[in-house]
Amino acid sequence: MERVPEPELMEEKEQVISYDAADFSEGEVNFINQINHYLLRKNISLGEKDLIVDLGCGPGNISEKLAIKWPNTEVVGIDGSKEMILRAEYNKNISTNQKKLKNLRYICSDIKDIKSNNFLLKKRISLLVSNSLIHHITNLKDFFNTIKSLSCNDTINFHKDLKRPLDEKSALELKAQCSTKYNDILTNDYFASLKASYTFKELKNFTLENDLLSLDVFEDGDKYLIVYGNV
Repeated sequence: MERVPEPELMEEKEQVISYDAADFSEGEVNFINQINHYLLRKNISLGEKDLIVDLGCGPGNISEKLAIKWPNTEVVGIDGSKEMILRAEYNKNISTNQKKLKNLRYICSDIKDIKSNNFLLKKRISLLVSNSLIHHITNLKDFFNTIKSLSCNDTINFHKDLKRPLDEKSALELKAQCSTKYNDILTNDYFASLKASYTFKELKNFTLENDLLSLDVFEDGDKYLIVYGNV
């Protein structure tokens, strides 16, 4: 199936509300556990001197879980959609875990402009993550240039995204599965995201062709891809 790019930002209020209302907690907890397992395997611990950045943070689901998992580490969630950042701030303010989120803040910025935000770079980023962001980026070069500009030699990158199905039939089957759990807005957005996603081969070849050999790419089950390592 050929890739069909979708808008880079989710700015429609109905989209944002639908996304925020959906329960993705199982996948989000799994994502945090995968990151934690990788850090433990590398014998890396995070503390007060460290900074975690969540790119494309959306309504802050992952950002909040990162802040709770590593309570002594500063966490910054970044999204280019003003509506998403407003929702993330709202969720933080009404959270039952509000006292545990004092180490969390949000920034509204397009990822291609983040490097110019000097206030973000007061600390070196120790952990740079994203969940379901890569497929929103029209040009892979923009994504990898951004993570390169934000990373130092020791920065751990961990980015998870959808994997594009082999054909339209497979994508429609996944869309049908999604429709049993979520509303029409979210189901249609999911289908568009499937078509906009990259394949394992596309991501792997990009890292090989652009001297990013310290980044690895692997398939996480049938539906996801993970890019991880240093840049």
